[in-house]
Amino acid sequence: MLATSAEDLLIRASVLNPIDAERWDFHRDGGLLIRDGRIAAVGPIERFAGTPASRVLELDGLLVPGFVDVHIHWVQHHVRGRFQMDLMEWLREHIWPEEIGFADPAFARRHAQAFFADLARAGTTMGMAYSSPHAEALRIAADAAIGDWLLGNSIMEKSAPEPLCRASPDNAEQVAPLLQELGRERYAITPRFALNCSAELMRQLGALARRERAFVQTHLAESPNEIREVCAAFPEASDYTDIYDRAGLLTPRTVLGHCIHLSEREYATLAARGAWIAHCPSSNEALDSGLMNLAAVRHHGIRYALASDVGAGPSHSMLHVMQRFLALHRRAGVPVTPQEALYGATLAGAHCLGRGNEAGNFAPGKRADFVLLPKTASTTSPAGWLEELLTGSTAELERRPLQTWIRGEPVDFAALEAATEPA
Repeated sequence: MLATSAEDLLIRASVLNPIDAERWDFHRDGGLLIRDGRIAAVGPIERFAGTPASRVLELDGLLVPGFVDVHIHWVQHHVRGRFQMDLMEWLREHIWPEEIGFADPAFARRHAQAFFADLARAGTTMGMAYSSPHAEALRIAADAAIGDWLLGNSIMEKSAPEPLCRASPDNAEQVAPLLQELGRERYAITPRFALNCSAELMRQLGALARRERAFVQTHLAESPNEIREVCAAFPEASDYTDIYDRAGLLTPRTVLGHCIHLSEREYATLAARGAWIAHCPSSNEALDSGLMNLAAVRHHGIRYALASDVGAGPSHSMLHVMQRFLALHRRAGVPVTPQEALYGATLAGAHCLGRGNEAGNFAPGKRADFVLLPKTASTTSPAGWLEELLTGSTAELERRPLQTWIRGEPVDFAALEAATEPA
């Protein structure tokens, strides 16, 4: 029997706790003990015998850790899934014109509040997000965040609409104050992708990132047309990955979106630098960009976590991302499991963002960030239960979570929806 205090809360429910990409612990009748917003213990309910009934909350469903989205554009959330075409055309004709609007603080505030409310409603409690180049929009998003978020204003000094280039930093000295203001655990240096930055600017950003041990987020090898344009702009580089490597931007705190079309040399470079891949299967499907070579990523020992990549991704739901991860790789003949999907959407993401000791599963001492999912017809098996929870449309999956808890407190879904209703 585990000793509890008068301030503890014991939640009784089924519990699914990811350990790694191949293993999880499942307690059909489980207990999750919360103390001061953190997990004190987890296990079968018998372990908590003697806990006063007044401190026990029975929930009907399955508890999983809060979801982590390591690559998402909050400034594209309001147009997610609307446009399907080649990446470069999609950016130039639709996305960059939309992002110009975030120069308006009122516009930015309205969309930031809606974004974080929707993410919390869908069970995402942590993530790394791209902002527009505007520093004020970045600060607004930081103030509106619900949960644990790293944010970065997109750095795009060239090859984009003039209003975005004008709003963007064009040297590392303009980026350093934002890193200092938000802190290196909340701010990510964000060269949008190589085409938007000169080699000199990327070298400056790489030096800043290494000096301050800052996170870096950018895009790599998402589409063939993108690769052709980027490599033509940097003829001195061996390949796309070499552009970032020459600039010193590849470190264990670098998160690279997509990484679909890579050579053996590029895989070896990413493995040697310890960089992370943000794997975005739903987005890549939507833009017909291809599918990340999971077999090659595994072979080279490159770490990856799952991500929605909204707005190319049609949904901010990590349940939808897991659905597409399993469906697309199975269709390609690559063996994948529900265990790997859940790990990729939770603990892998926490490790990717430097929070592996703080969140990502139900290990004692971690923050009590978790999601309550409903019962299904397949509750006899945890794998079957999770797979059934991953069925349905994007709209259904976005609202499938019954509750989201952050730091041991339930998020008030009704209050979120009321606060973000159109005036």
